[in-house]
Amino acid sequence: MSAARLTNRQRAAVAGVVGLAFLLRLIYVLEARENPYFEQPIMDPLYHLEWARAFAAGEVFRDGPFFRAPLYPWFLGLLLKLFGDGLLLPRIVQAGLGALTTGLTFAIGRRAFDFRVGLVAALLVAVNWVLIYFDGELLIPTLAIPLNLGALYVSLGLAQDPSRRRAATAGVLWGVAALARPNVLLFLPLLFAWLLLRRDEAGRRPWAAALCLTLGTLAPILPVTTYNRVAGDDWVLVSSQAGVNLWIGNNPQSDGSTAIVPGTRPGWWDGFFDSIALAEESEGRRLKPSEVSAHYSGKARDWLLDEPGAALGHLLWKLRLFWTDWELGNNADVRFFAFRFSGLLRWLPPSFGLLGPLAVVGLWLSLRGGRRQFPLWGFTLTYVFSVVLFFVCARFRAPVLPLFAVFGAAALVAAFESLRARRWGALGVGALVFGGVAVGVQQLPQGLDTTGAKGLWALGIHALGEERPAEAQALLREAIEENPTFWIARKDLGLALVQAGELLEASGAFRAALQLKPDDAQASASLVDVLLARTLVSEAEAEARRGLTMNPDLAQAHDALARVHVTRQEWDAARSVLRAGLSKSPADFNCNFRLGGIELETGNPCAAIEPLERCLQGRLPNEALRGTLLQALDTARRACRP
Repeated sequence: MSAARLTNRQRAAVAGVVGLAFLLRLIYVLEARENPYFEQPIMDPLYHLEWARAFAAGEVFRDGPFFRAPLYPWFLGLLLKLFGDGLLLPRIVQAGLGALTTGLTFAIGRRAFDFRVGLVAALLVAVNWVLIYFDGELLIPTLAIPLNLGALYVSLGLAQDPSRRRAATAGVLWGVAALARPNVLLFLPLLFAWLLLRRDEAGRRPWAAALCLTLGTLAPILPVTTYNRVAGDDWVLVSSQAGVNLWIGNNPQSDGSTAIVPGTRPGWWDGFFDSIALAEESEGRRLKPSEVSAHYSGKARDWLLDEPGAALGHLLWKLRLFWTDWELGNNADVRFFAFRFSGLLRWLPPSFGLLGPLAVVGLWLSLRGGRRQFPLWGFTLTYVFSVVLFFVCARFRAPVLPLFAVFGAAALVAAFESLRARRWGALGVGALVFGGVAVGVQQLPQGLDTTGAKGLWALGIHALGEERPAEAQALLREAIEENPTFWIARKDLGLALVQAGELLEASGAFRAALQLKPDDAQASASLVDVLLARTLVSEAEAEARRGLTMNPDLAQAHDALARVHVTRQEWDAARSVLRAGLSKSPADFNCNFRLGGIELETGNPCAAIEPLERCLQGRLPNEALRGTLLQALDTARRACRP
């Protein structure tokens, strides 16, 4: 662990690498403006942006305790408040965070090993295309990574100076990092134990420093916990999503990567509200957010205990996914969008295919370093475990890339030294380990979709949302051509055909999607609508009943059958089906809206008030509906007066 001051030449080298990191990220951000989602994000980036806009406006985003850790949306909200609502300048600031990540990687490599390791590690981070990509996204890694590295750098210093001040500083940094991504807290008990294993010159253990580490960690977290308790009447440490995420990654239907709760719709808010409704239906009562989390944690635990063989096999599968040279997209196809809209990134070195094998060799060297380097290798292994424990995707894996770069740089420097000293045995062993791991990570798991179908589909649904059905059809057909089993593209092709008025072909697209995914509620409901539009009411009823049989717990399936009854003016049957759907999901907009409309249509304005009010209490599918709802509610209230 070098403490010598850097020479001017060394400082210039570090500054050059950090400057290169910023320049590459800036170029990428400017290139990425061609991406249609640059200014119109979806899924998690949109969730963060909506929260940030509320924060910038001084408004409450959602009542109750935080579902997701708040620090990144607050950070983004501050940038919006400073620079306005455009997303270019915030992304440029995030490019600066990427440069900071590069500098911190150097500092960690130097502190854990030496200057050469730090500089090589920083260079590996500066040119890493995955890190550059995420620094341009409205996602948590761009902030979480430098926070993790800052906390780790100070923690490494505890090996030489376990003072109370340094321990408290490390604790505060870990606490702040937890407000971006709480899973880092899994490492703190291990760091606490490592600190206590040390003894001073008098043989005493540093209990005071360990206490300062703990108190420092709690200092940034407890205000958030207090807010959760006061605002939401619930004990939530930072956020309440842990249990849901645990169940997403540990259930019999999980593929280890896709972030969908079984039995819920794929949309962000659809899945959010459906997961709450399913938990409350199972428990038979209204649940607080912490209770929803506990419900899903319990389901994951029960699966582990009831089917330990299957659960263990699934964990190993997720470990295999983690050690695969492919970026598993959670919000978007990372490789597709990175390379389609950036000529720069296509020319940069491989990411995990290079860092993964190098890191294994370097990690072995670090383990030989013993306790002194424990914060580095201990946090790395703990973080890998935390990702595999939940589910694997590129943005969850991204925070280990700078750490892998440090280990990889240590391996490269050690290889150079072995070459100079002609230690052929050590060099040969390292080469064999590197080669074996490299071959392993290049062997992609069977069934992994490495086509551009998902990226083409994403561009297609953007065109669909912009009401450009011809462009949407072309992109979606291209996606289907690349992956004929991609049922979602077939379903959305059906929606594009509906938008273009081509109902007959749309029916075929929806049927093709349902052949591949018979229980997809949206495809089934859309097919019902098309059949009704074609006046094929009996066929529509048959499909609606089939869809309801496949998805008895989804309000969407009940609403589809209700639309058939409404077409036939079978009001009582429609009411019955809609109420059954609302018993599953009381806040479902479509069921409430349709029930309120039926009550108004049939002369029962008093009965229309409650479902219409529930529509306004939830999240509207389209803000343009607010005026229509308010007018309908006003009509119902006026007609209901005695």
